Amino acid sequence: MSQAHRHRTPADQPDTSTITVDAYGERLMSTSPPASTRYVASHVSKAFNGAPVLHDVSAVLEPGEVHSLVGENGAGKSTLFKIMSGLYRPDAGELALGGERLADLTPRGALQKGVYLVPQEPTLMAHLSAAENLYVGALPHRRMPFIVDWSRIHREAATYFERVGLDIDVETPARQLSIAQQQLLECARALVHNCRVIMFDEPTSPLTSHETEILFDLMRVLRGEGLALGFISHRLDEVFEVSDHLTVLRDGRMVASAGRDEITRDQLVTAMIGRPIGVRTRVRRTSDVTDRREVLKVEGLSSRPTFEDVSFVLTKHEVAGLAGLVGSGRTEIAETIFGLRKADHGEVWLDGEPLEHRTPRRCIDAGLVYLPEDRGRNGIFSDVDLARNVTAGIVPRLPLRWHLISTAREEAVARDSAARTSVRAASLGASISTLSGGNQQRAMFSRWLLAEPRVAIFDEPTRGVDIGAKDDIYDIISDLATSGLACLIISSDLEELALTCDRVLVIYEGRIVGEVRDEDVTTARLGELVVGGGRG
Repeated sequence: MSQAHRHRTPADQPDTSTITVDAYGERLMSTSPPASTRYVASHVSKAFNGAPVLHDVSAVLEPGEVHSLVGENGAGKSTLFKIMSGLYRPDAGELALGGERLADLTPRGALQKGVYLVPQEPTLMAHLSAAENLYVGALPHRRMPFIVDWSRIHREAATYFERVGLDIDVETPARQLSIAQQQLLECARALVHNCRVIMFDEPTSPLTSHETEILFDLMRVLRGEGLALGFISHRLDEVFEVSDHLTVLRDGRMVASAGRDEITRDQLVTAMIGRPIGVRTRVRRTSDVTDRREVLKVEGLSSRPTFEDVSFVLTKHEVAGLAGLVGSGRTEIAETIFGLRKADHGEVWLDGEPLEHRTPRRCIDAGLVYLPEDRGRNGIFSDVDLARNVTAGIVPRLPLRWHLISTAREEAVARDSAARTSVRAASLGASISTLSGGNQQRAMFSRWLLAEPRVAIFDEPTRGVDIGAKDDIYDIISDLATSGLACLIISSDLEELALTCDRVLVIYEGRIVGEVRDEDVTTARLGELVVGGGRG
């Protein structure tokens, strides 16, 4: 037992002596991981629909170490972790945990071995509470068989939530959780199952800097307890902060592997994308643009208790930002404007006309589009091919033949739009669920470019996107604004807002507490305001 465990009191340490059961209450096995947690993937290859994704890749997760996979979207990082967690089977290669070869690994088998993947897109059961989601597959029982110990679940869930920095009521339905809260809940699930190998796939992408630091503190504790940790992030500062070892994948092949102190940031970027990347500077449009017509007006918008009395305008050629901590109401404001939530009070105007009885369809038809934060739940159609995902926003406008949608012409439209945002996929017929998170995000941009909007709201537009693709997305947004579009960006990345926005509105506890413009849009000023520094 580690020193960290030895000094915990019973009140501090949740009871992990649970029995894993399936959905019907049948006993499976104790969640006791093997003594050795050295996890080796050797010469792994994988292809989807004939398109290679991984080719002869090897990686080792050592006990007491954080091993990071880095690379562009589509490099194969998530695929490797999904193979190591039993979600995919490799076409070639072997997996071994503690010297034991793992053949035909399944997610259940991986969990029984103490291996868990915190996924990029949370996979919670929306109708269950946060506590129930935490204990799915590991329900503790009372002395009498098949009687679930709910008091213990609620008591221990609160302890696990505190450990990962999740400040919610344990009985909150999962469908009410933000994407950041869902991600932290996924982290807590790994601890409930007493796993000794935990892989984190883009866990920080929806988190604020404060929440990220809580997660990193937890990872450092787990590393000190001898767990083997895997980590994927497109934020290179995070990679260097938390990693002990880095492996770089490019086009499905391993191109570099080194200790954190053996590789520089510039060397890492060059290995990732095959070329150096320049430093991005902020685009300034204010001096060139004369047409500053008001396009979107939000007046006194409220949806209590989340936010209240929100008013602002967007003009042509403008990129504005919404900054705030998770839970401040940023996403809820966007969803209410777009008709996904009902407003208690207030009005939305588009080009001088009131946008009443708002629904997403009505907003799209009027020229207002919304790229959601949670693309897995509110963006992509996961079981549908790429082409139909791209054209989903303009189905009434698609070309017809004999009163039916022309499949060939629809695919041509999708192909042209996907090319504009550099979506990488084996084919337009590939299921969008097989694409990397970054390529799914590019596909969502393709969808809304086809809609030819006048106003676009982008909620966490670069979530799960690599450093090269971020530049592409920034260029897309800048080009849209230059062409006359009014853009609103919601982001937890203050540097992103400082790079892309002409002005930024700061939300604190559901109200606008400050606005900064032009040269005053800095990470330091935004950081002061998002914690309430602009009140009063």
